[in-house]
Amino acid sequence: MGIQFRNVSYAYKGLKVNYDAIKNIDLTIQPKGEFIAIVGQTGSGKSTLVQHMNALLLPSSGELTVFGQNLPPKKKEKINFLRQKVGLVFQFPEYQLFEETILKDIMFGPKNFKSTEIEATEKAKRAASIVGIDESLYEQSPFRISGGQMRRVAVAGILAMEPEILVLDEPTRGLDPKGRRDLMKIFQGIHEDEDKTIILISHDMDLVSEYAKRVIVLDEGKIVFDGTKEELFEHPNFFDFHLDLPTPLKILKHLEKNLGIPYIPKYDFKSLLSYLKEVGHE
Repeated sequence: MGIQFRNVSYAYKGLKVNYDAIKNIDLTIQPKGEFIAIVGQTGSGKSTLVQHMNALLLPSSGELTVFGQNLPPKKKEKINFLRQKVGLVFQFPEYQLFEETILKDIMFGPKNFKSTEIEATEKAKRAASIVGIDESLYEQSPFRISGGQMRRVAVAGILAMEPEILVLDEPTRGLDPKGRRDLMKIFQGIHEDEDKTIILISHDMDLVSEYAKRVIVLDEGKIVFDGTKEELFEHPNFFDFHLDLPTPLKILKHLEKNLGIPYIPKYDFKSLLSYLKEVGHE
């Protein structure tokens, strides 16, 4: 079993009233093979939801099971191992870099989970290779490289802990278009090569459309949709979810309306271009 929410709610405590961030969540996430996008307006509960997945937050009510561990835990039950099972990459993770060299920074997580120096070094080098950090950079300061490289180092630090599930909170925010493409290719490769479940929080519907297989929509702390991306984007009441259509679908709808080109959904630019070339040759 991966992650299972059963009627889970969480409220942030205020001075006078509590704020219900997520409400009555029922959700199952498989330990392998899923690429899930979690979307919704700002304040819909996305970050609160994923912080429950590795016990950074614990339910105010309901039951949550993460890799066999029931949450909230019983007294004296240790739950730190869940931070290793479910790796969470926060927004702007490079702000959490602190070691004097890139390799040491990537090694920090494995060492914190009791890996030996040799084991931590091996895990760090493997993670660095996955994200495209060259060996020539290992002894450099993480603060003397580009912003895109810093983001990769921070992601490598999570990967080095060898999580079963990787959770990404707006991982491409602040990056240029090439940096976004390169980073998403890395995550896609991890998903395909290792059959690892990826959970992506994003406001970028083009990323959601291209990479996600399953989409969960949150609105005011509740799940209002859980299904395939095809079901979401062709949903008759799609705009009730307060989401924007991805660019390829916008283009196709525009072409159908103005040029009579048949609307056949394409969820990424490569597929869109192939379709338009095919139509152009007819």
